[in-house]
Amino acid sequence: MQIPEDAIDAFAFAREIRSDTKARLHADLTLNTVPPGADILHPGDAVSGVYLVRSGAIRVYYVGPDGREGTLYWIEPGQSCILALNSLFTDIPYPAWAAAEEQGAEVLSVSGSVFRALFAEDQAVQRFLFEQLSGRVFSLLQFLEETMRLPQEERLVLLLMERADEAGVIRMSQETLARHLGTVREVVSRLLRNLASQGMIELAPRRITILDRKRLEAMVSDAGTGLR
Repeated sequence: MQIPEDAIDAFAFAREIRSDTKARLHADLTLNTVPPGADILHPGDAVSGVYLVRSGAIRVYYVGPDGREGTLYWIEPGQSCILALNSLFTDIPYPAWAAAEEQGAEVLSVSGSVFRALFAEDQAVQRFLFEQLSGRVFSLLQFLEETMRLPQEERLVLLLMERADEAGVIRMSQETLARHLGTVREVVSRLLRNLASQGMIELAPRRITILDRKRLEAMVSDAGTGLR
């Protein structure tokens, strides 16, 4: 597959690197279309390259001893997986699962040898890695705080507001929401019905619409947390 010359421009560092560096980067790129739900990395995998999300989203998650899943973070367009970057630079096996979200994803891959060389030579590449690291550390600390301190309902509200589009619509099934939160569908169904009965959301198959965002925000503000 021929990769467009501007394919890498969705990533801020690629617009800042030198022209010769960008040419080397483009020559090494591969573009993969990942089907919805397909895993791209598993625990224990050796990471041999860098994954850059061009479109769609990649969900990074864990599986607990009871078999339940929980989302650690999403890799959105213009971002990379910091756990994979860490594994690449330290030769530590990948510690989680990474899978395309329900709409699938387009992922650009750069070989580890080329990315390491560019990292050593170009400050824009170095800034990209450190920005990815600092942003992800903050979001993971926030995730741990929410998991330990917030009730399930407040965590669900945060997830709904985080994943809503501009129209306030979340196109996710209750089973998917439960996997993100590390719980079971029955718990999510009960919590959603409670929110719907108060007029804050509207429920439909694989679709939730936020009707009163201010009241939802007040719920999590009263719980002492901010939105992501």
